[in-house]
Amino acid sequence: MDVSGSLAERGADNESDAPQERAARTRLVVGAVTVLTFALLAATLLSLTASRWWLGDLAVHFPLQYVALALIAFLVFVGLRRPVLAALALGIAFVNALSAAPVLATRPPPEPRLVTQTVEPPLRLRMVAINVLYRNREHTQVAEFLRRERPEVVALMEMNDRWRRALATVAKDYPHRYETKGSTGRGVSLWSRVPLGDAGVLSVEAQREPAIQATLMVANRPVRLFVVHTSWPMSPASAALRNRQLALLAGEARATQVMPLVVIGDLNISPFSPHFQRLLKDGGLRSAAEGFGWQPTWPTYMPPAGIQIDHALITRTLRVRAFRRGPFTGSDHRPIVLDLAL
Repeated sequence: MDVSGSLAERGADNESDAPQERAARTRLVVGAVTVLTFALLAATLLSLTASRWWLGDLAVHFPLQYVALALIAFLVFVGLRRPVLAALALGIAFVNALSAAPVLATRPPPEPRLVTQTVEPPLRLRMVAINVLYRNREHTQVAEFLRRERPEVVALMEMNDRWRRALATVAKDYPHRYETKGSTGRGVSLWSRVPLGDAGVLSVEAQREPAIQATLMVANRPVRLFVVHTSWPMSPASAALRNRQLALLAGEARATQVMPLVVIGDLNISPFSPHFQRLLKDGGLRSAAEGFGWQPTWPTYMPPAGIQIDHALITRTLRVRAFRRGPFTGSDHRPIVLDLAL
């Protein structure tokens, strides 16, 4: 038996199979990345319908993720010498980068003139907003976070009886409180170290978690405050409800221009949505996060998909000293921390 001849034949067969295997792997990679690229193209085109279609408004929130995935696809296609597909991936990245660029700015807008024109230093006011997530059991983390930050004003969403009991000790540090309870047993809580005036329910069709309106008296200077948790837009009906809530919120904000206003809470919408931009325009508001970079607050369980849906919106007479996210507290949302100067 000619063993050496047999081995030589096997070696030759293996050498002839190697190019075929490499070609098969290349086809597999090209196919997978091509599917990804056309999915990104479809999502980008779907985003153009965001003002008219609820699915388009769901797609519009993720331009940063589209940019990252499209750039990966571009590099793969360049390496595999697929110039047409590489150009398509680069174009998708470019279009989404253009839409994301304004939100990524790290230079705050020009500061408005402060309400007070005296030589006294401006008053400082810290606000914190947290969607605690009603089924979250990390009560201690939330309590410790609030004690560390020591905000003058706390806005809490998805508060149920268990959360109210768990945070009762912390709540004692805030002598001025107003809470709502909706059709689900959950509601919104507003705690303040500064006096509250005119506290009540804000009529924005939020039956599940009624919104709050109140006037903060900060050293005898009034600041109007709305605390809101809008509908989760995962169906045509709930998306339409959220959009009505935002429109009503804009109307209430426009009617409250006689004094400084802060709108804070979980709005279930990102800055990339045309509905969010309409809220700012129609309400005479700006985002307090503007100029502080990208601040994704949800979902904490999937950071690469992170978007900002927790917001603080202000009238242009207010000065923002800082805007940032708080740490993970067991919820699917990160807290937001707003420092204002009056």
